[in-house]
Amino acid sequence: MRDYTFDETFVKRAGAREEILEMFLRNWKLPLTEDETEEIAARQKNPFPANSPFYDSYIPIDPAGWRMPQGELPHAYADLLRYSDGGEFQNGERYFQFFSTSDFREMNLAYELPEYMPLSVSFAMDGCGNHYLFDMRQAPVKGEYPILAAHSGSLGYDDCVRVADSFEELCRGRSSLDDELDSRYT
Repeated sequence: MRDYTFDETFVKRAGAREEILEMFLRNWKLPLTEDETEEIAARQKNPFPANSPFYDSYIPIDPAGWRMPQGELPHAYADLLRYSDGGEFQNGERYFQFFSTSDFREMNLAYELPEYMPLSVSFAMDGCGNHYLFDMRQAPVKGEYPILAAHSGSLGYDDCVRVADSFEELCRGRSSLDDELDSRYT
């Protein structure tokens, strides 16, 4: 990935060192640790007031059965991390806030992606609450996965949009994710 791939560079970080990148590529998909499971379970709170008719129907999320996707991340994405370990870039109206190797897993667990979009993994956001996700439900094609856009407030396969067939295609795109997601209604 070269810096001229993007029209604008807002935050460029040092690239991930090879040993850090190799460890990340091995470890992001490990089973949840006991601490991770406990933290996720502890933050489950009934959103309904006690006098709501929905209060008794609330069922907290149980992360014990969550599994991270097991596919290999695309080489083009790893190349971006070598160029900048996370960072913020823009092409046209398309804005990227790429997760760093140290934030990647934490962001996926914080947004409870294994619950709402099993077998997809978020690698960036757009600054408007939208996620860029590798859709790993099918085997990769030439080492690439389709890339989906989904809003944080409506994570799920029914409400997402396919925005690219490869990481490089995504990075060359120029439309905002809001426009891509709004296209469902036109």
